[in-house]
Amino acid sequence: MNTQHKAIRALIQTMAPNRAKDYIKSFDLPEEEELFLLECDVRRKSQVKAADDNHTTLEVVKKRKMSAYAHIADAINN
Repeated sequence: MNTQHKAIRALIQTMAPNRAKDYIKSFDLPEEEELFLLECDVRRKSQVKAADDNHTTLEVVKKRKMSAYAHIADAINN
């Protein structure tokens, strides 16, 4: 995870849950990317728990989160 992605994650985790949810939704991310950011960074579920709860693999969760951070970083930088 690069430094900008870490900064985005830290920002989301410091926000109140409803504000963080609104912030994430403001980027119009693909459904799974939004879901896993909400599950892991807002609701503080582990990636393993998020994968189990959503009947997918840990690798899918990791890839979707990284893609979400990249989309948010692109939006912020433009």
